[in-house]
Amino acid sequence: MRLALGLRIVVVAVVCLVGGKGIASVEANVGHKTSLPAVLTMADRTTRAVTLEGVGCMATMCSRVRARENNSDSIWLDGLTSIRQIHEANGAVQAKFAFKNGIEREGSIMQDNRILYISRRLAAEKLDLTRIRRIDFGR
Repeated sequence: MRLALGLRIVVVAVVCLVGGKGIASVEANVGHKTSLPAVLTMADRTTRAVTLEGVGCMATMCSRVRARENNSDSIWLDGLTSIRQIHEANGAVQAKFAFKNGIEREGSIMQDNRILYISRRLAAEKLDLTRIRRIDFGR
Protein backbone atom coordinates (compact mmCIF):
# COMPACT_ATOMS: atom_id res chain seq x y z
CA MET A 1 0.00 0.00 0.00
CA ARG A 2 1.40 3.43 -0.95
CA LEU A 3 1.62 6.04 1.77
CA ALA A 4 0.15 9.46 1.11
CA LEU A 5 2.70 12.26 0.74
CA GLY A 6 1.62 13.92 4.01
CA LEU A 7 2.02 10.68 5.94
CA ARG A 8 5.48 10.11 4.42
CA ILE A 9 6.56 13.59 5.52
CA VAL A 10 5.35 12.90 9.06
CA VAL A 11 7.23 9.58 9.11
CA VAL A 12 10.46 11.27 7.96
CA ALA A 13 10.05 14.00 10.59
CA VAL A 14 9.58 11.41 13.34
CA VAL A 15 12.65 9.49 12.17
CA CYS A 16 14.70 12.70 12.32
CA LEU A 17 13.47 13.48 15.82
CA VAL A 18 13.99 10.01 17.22
CA GLY A 19 17.65 9.43 17.96
CA GLY A 20 19.45 6.33 19.06
CA LYS A 21 18.80 7.30 22.67
CA GLY A 22 15.12 8.26 22.54
CA ILE A 23 12.92 11.09 21.42
CA ALA A 24 14.61 14.48 21.16
CA SER A 25 13.65 16.80 23.99
CA VAL A 26 12.75 20.41 23.40
CA GLU A 27 13.98 21.18 26.93
CA ALA A 28 17.47 19.95 25.98
CA ASN A 29 17.64 22.72 23.35
CA VAL A 30 16.96 25.57 25.79
CA GLY A 31 19.78 28.11 25.89
CA HIS A 32 21.12 27.32 22.42
CA LYS A 33 21.02 29.96 19.70
CA THR A 34 19.31 29.57 16.34
CA SER A 35 19.69 31.49 13.06
CA LEU A 36 23.47 31.55 13.15
CA PRO A 37 25.37 33.90 10.83
CA ALA A 38 28.04 32.08 8.83
CA VAL A 39 30.34 32.43 5.86
CA LEU A 40 30.46 29.41 3.57
CA THR A 41 33.48 28.72 1.41
CA MET A 42 32.13 26.62 -1.41
CA ALA A 43 33.98 23.82 -3.23
CA ASP A 44 34.83 26.27 -6.04
CA ARG A 45 36.38 28.62 -3.39
CA THR A 46 33.68 31.31 -3.70
CA THR A 47 32.24 32.60 -0.43
CA ARG A 48 28.66 33.23 0.64
CA ALA A 49 27.38 35.05 3.71
CA VAL A 50 24.32 33.15 5.00
CA THR A 51 22.27 32.43 8.09
CA LEU A 52 22.26 28.79 9.16
CA GLU A 53 18.68 27.95 10.15
CA GLY A 54 19.24 24.25 10.93
CA VAL A 55 20.19 20.80 9.66
CA GLY A 56 18.35 17.75 8.44
CA CYS A 57 17.75 15.63 5.36
CA MET A 58 16.34 16.69 1.98
CA ALA A 59 12.78 16.06 3.18
CA THR A 60 12.77 18.10 6.38
CA MET A 61 14.80 20.09 8.89
CA CYS A 62 15.52 17.92 11.93
CA SER A 63 17.10 20.47 14.29
CA ARG A 64 17.75 24.19 14.48
CA VAL A 65 20.47 23.89 17.14
CA ARG A 66 22.45 20.66 16.77
CA ALA A 67 23.80 18.10 14.34
CA ARG A 68 23.84 14.43 15.28
CA GLU A 69 27.20 12.70 15.16
CA ASN A 70 27.66 9.04 14.32
CA ASN A 71 29.85 8.34 17.38
CA SER A 72 28.39 10.64 20.05
CA ASP A 73 25.27 12.60 20.84
CA SER A 74 25.37 16.03 19.22
CA ILE A 75 27.40 18.92 17.99
CA TRP A 76 25.78 22.12 19.21
CA LEU A 77 25.94 24.49 16.26
CA ASP A 78 26.20 27.63 18.39
CA GLY A 79 29.35 26.22 20.04
CA LEU A 80 31.31 26.14 16.78
CA THR A 81 33.73 28.65 15.29
CA SER A 82 34.35 26.64 12.11
CA ILE A 83 33.91 23.39 10.23
CA ARG A 84 36.61 22.46 7.71
CA GLN A 85 38.17 19.52 5.86
CA ILE A 86 34.65 18.45 4.88
CA HIS A 87 34.28 15.24 2.88
CA GLU A 88 31.81 12.40 2.41
CA ALA A 89 32.43 9.01 4.01
CA ASN A 90 29.85 6.26 3.35
CA GLY A 91 26.88 8.64 3.35
CA ALA A 92 28.00 10.48 6.47
CA VAL A 93 30.13 13.62 6.38
CA GLN A 94 33.58 13.70 7.99
CA ALA A 95 34.99 17.07 9.05
CA LYS A 96 37.22 18.87 11.52
CA PHE A 97 35.25 20.93 14.05
CA ALA A 98 36.67 23.96 15.87
CA PHE A 99 34.75 24.95 19.00
CA LYS A 100 34.51 28.29 20.81
CA ASN A 101 36.24 26.75 23.85
CA GLY A 102 39.40 26.19 21.74
CA ILE A 103 38.99 22.44 21.24
CA GLU A 104 39.37 21.02 17.73
CA ARG A 105 38.42 17.49 16.78
CA GLU A 106 37.38 15.35 13.87
CA GLY A 107 33.85 14.04 13.74
CA SER A 108 31.25 12.41 11.55
CA ILE A 109 27.81 13.96 10.93
CA MET A 110 25.18 11.31 10.27
CA GLN A 111 23.60 11.16 6.83
CA ASP A 112 20.21 12.46 8.08
CA ASN A 113 21.84 15.73 9.24
CA ARG A 114 24.09 16.52 6.25
CA ILE A 115 21.71 19.01 4.60
CA LEU A 116 22.07 22.61 5.76
CA TYR A 117 18.97 24.79 5.83
CA ILE A 118 20.20 28.30 5.12
CA SER A 119 18.72 31.69 4.38
CA ARG A 120 20.26 34.50 2.45
CA ARG A 121 18.40 37.76 2.35
CA LEU A 122 14.83 36.68 1.58
CA ALA A 123 15.58 33.30 0.00
CA ALA A 124 15.76 29.92 1.74
CA GLU A 125 17.87 27.06 0.46
CA LYS A 126 18.85 23.46 1.23
CA LEU A 127 22.53 22.78 0.71
CA ASP A 128 24.40 19.47 1.01
CA LEU A 129 27.34 19.85 3.38
CA THR A 130 29.63 18.07 0.89
CA ARG A 131 29.31 21.04 -1.51
CA ILE A 132 31.05 23.21 1.06
CA ARG A 133 34.77 23.44 1.73
CA ARG A 134 34.57 25.41 5.01
CA ILE A 135 32.06 27.12 7.33
CA ASP A 136 33.06 30.02 9.57
CA PHE A 137 30.48 31.06 12.17
CA GLY A 138 29.85 34.57 13.46
CA ARG A 139 30.38 37.12 10.71
